[in-house]
Amino acid sequence: MKLETVLKSVVALALVAGCQKVERIDVAPPTVLFTAAGQSSTLTATALDAEGKPVDKVELKWSSSDDKVATVDASGKVAAVKSGAATITASAGEKQGASKVEVKIPAKLTITPTPIALKGLGSTAMLDAKVTDELDRPIDGAQVNFAVADPNVAMVADKTVTAKNVGATKVTASFGPLTQEIDLNVALPEFATIAVEPADHTVKMGESATVNAVAKGADGNPVGGVPFAFASGDPKIATIDNMGKITPVAAGSTTITVSAGDKSATAKVKVTK
Repeated sequence: MKLETVLKSVVALALVAGCQKVERIDVAPPTVLFTAAGQSSTLTATALDAEGKPVDKVELKWSSSDDKVATVDASGKVAAVKSGAATITASAGEKQGASKVEVKIPAKLTITPTPIALKGLGSTAMLDAKVTDELDRPIDGAQVNFAVADPNVAMVADKTVTAKNVGATKVTASFGPLTQEIDLNVALPEFATIAVEPADHTVKMGESATVNAVAKGADGNPVGGVPFAFASGDPKIATIDNMGKITPVAAGSTTITVSAGDKSATAKVKVTK
C-alpha cells in the first residue's frame, strides 16, 4: 500500500508539472522607437504562469497591427517601414503580450525666421529649428547643425546668429540628409551723422594717435553697430588703419575721412618732428 501511494503521488506531481498553464505573456522592451526605415530590434517574450514563473516550451506567434509601419518575423525581430505607430503582439493561445512601436522618420526641416535680417554689427537673431516626420510629428531632441557661408559677415553658435559685418550671405541648416538654406542680410542701422572726436590731431613723428568715430541718430544719441571706414588724404604724411590708428610718415598736414554708408566726417591731422 505504501508503494502504491508513493507512485500515485509521483504521477500526480508529474501531471501538475506537465500541465503548467500560461496566464500572461511579458514582452520586452514595452516600447520601441525607430528613426529610420530599415532599423530593427528584436523583442523578447516570456510566457508566465499564475505565480509569475516562466512556462517552458511555449510556442509563440508574433504579429504586427500595421505591416506598413513595422513588420515582425517569427523570432520577434521588428523592422521599421515608414512613419506611424504599430503594436507588436506575441500570443500563445488566448494569452497575449505586446510592445508599442513608434516610427518617426525625419522628412522635413523647418527653420525660422527666414530670411534673416540684422541691423548693425553685434546684432543677433535666434533661430528656431523644427524636424518633423512624414506625418508632421516633431522629432524630439533633433540636433540641427548650422553653418554660415561667409564667416566675415556673420557667425552662428547655439542657434544664435551674430552680425560681424555689413553684407549678405546664407545660413545652411542640416539634420542628417535634410538641409535648408536661409538668406541672411546684415544692414547698417539708421543714423543721421558721424561725429569724429577729436576733430584735430597733432602727432609727433614716432608716436601715434587714434581717431574715435561715433554714429549718432537724429536725436543726437549714439547709435551702435555701425562699422567705419578710415582713409588718409595723404598717406605720405600719415596713414590710418581700419581701427582708426594714425601713424605719422612725414611732417606736414593731411585730412582723415571717416565714412559709413552714405555718411562721412573728417578730422585734420598735423604731423610734427
